[in-house]
This record gives sequence, C-alpha cells and structure tokens, in this order.
Amino acid sequence: MKSSFVVVRRRSLLCSTGPFTSPVTDSVYRRFFERFWGRSFKILVIAAVMAVPLKGWAKVEYDSSQLMMMNAEQISDLVRKKIKKAQDIQAKQDPGDEVLAEPVAVEALKDALRIVLARPDQDGERANAFARIRRELIDLDILEKTLGDITTEAIVNIKSESTNASRVTTYVVMLENLMSELKPEIGENAELKKLIIQIRDAKIKITDSVKNTQLMRSMTKLVSPSETAEKIVPTTKN
Repeated sequence: MKSSFVVVRRRSLLCSTGPFTSPVTDSVYRRFFERFWGRSFKILVIAAVMAVPLKGWAKVEYDSSQLMMMNAEQISDLVRKKIKKAQDIQAKQDPGDEVLAEPVAVEALKDALRIVLARPDQDGERANAFARIRRELIDLDILEKTLGDITTEAIVNIKSESTNASRVTTYVVMLENLMSELKPEIGENAELKKLIIQIRDAKIKITDSVKNTQLMRSMTKLVSPSETAEKIVPTTKN
C-alpha cells in the first residue's frame, strides 16, 4: 500500500510542476498530443512519399490496349487539349523576350507524343497527329531534344525488370511508331538518324512472358525495336 502511495504522489508532483495540474487534465492533454502528433506523422509520411520521383513508366497515361479502344476523334481531342495546354503556358511569356520552352509546356507536348506514338496505327491517323505535335516542337526549337527524351525513356523502361508487360508493350509500340515517322527524314537530319542508331545499339530484347502476354491479348507478335532499327540503319561492318 505504501509503495502505491509513493507512485501516486510522485505522479502528482510531476503534474504540478509541468503544464498539467491534475491526473485528469494530464490524461486529456496526453490524448490530445497523441492525436496531434499521430496526424502530423501521417502527413509527414504522405509528403515524403509524394516527394519521391516517379518512375518513367508512370508518365504514360494510357496503355496501347486502352488507346486501341479509342477512335481517331477521341485521340485527336486528347492531343488537342495537350497542345492547347502547352500553348496557353507559352502565351504567358513576355512577347518581347526570347521564346523559351517552358518545362510544363514541354511535358504537355511529351504527353501528347506518348498518346500518339503508343497507339497502334490501324486507321492511318498517326501521321496527322504526329505532324501537329511536331510543329509545336519545331516552333519551340526542341524537336530533336524532345524526341530524344522520349526515346531514352522508352528504352530504359523496356529494359527495366520492374516494368510490367503492358507497359513494355506500350513502349515497344512507341519506338516502332517513332521510327516509322523518322525513317523518311534520317537521310537529311543527322540528329534524327542518331535516335534510330540509339534504338539499334540498345540491343532491346523482348522477354517470352511479354511476348506471350501480347499474343493472348491481341494475337500479335512483338518484335524488338532494335531489330527494326537495324533494318533501317544497318550496323557498319569493319
């Protein structure tokens, strides 16, 4: 009994010397701080997660399978909105200043490219949509740079073991469509030719699991973009 009294007495003394004046208020304040710090900790965790850079595959809004379900008018509308977003951002610049490509505008145009290039060209609409985006990139003097970024993004994600089969297929389609658009120009544009060579030299390999997944979904067989690039720009033999 004596020991119990000592414990209670000590607790009362602690409460009287701090901001708490009684065991009751002590309990109330403790619950408050537990809830407060618990919520704060959750907010900090969420903020930390959001601060982690997203992987490249997260930039793709639509898989090839999703884009195949959209008609040309729907694709055109998506592209139009992306281009308008980029134009609106660029329009905020001072007309008297040198035109510089705003990062957010560039990303919007990249999104448009991903949509156009990731869609299998079954209706022949790719060329028109690509030409619209191309004009915007040329006006900002970032055509080769942007296409280079898209090419590198695709290669990295295809080779990554963490990229799922659907996204690998999407990036393969992107590279195949991109090479189809660039092929007529590589004789006159050395920078665009370098992109084909980059794809060729990447030695991309499509795993059996990805090939089988694609066969089951669309009855089509994926071919390595590196093999396609080799046919366009053959490796020079010494």
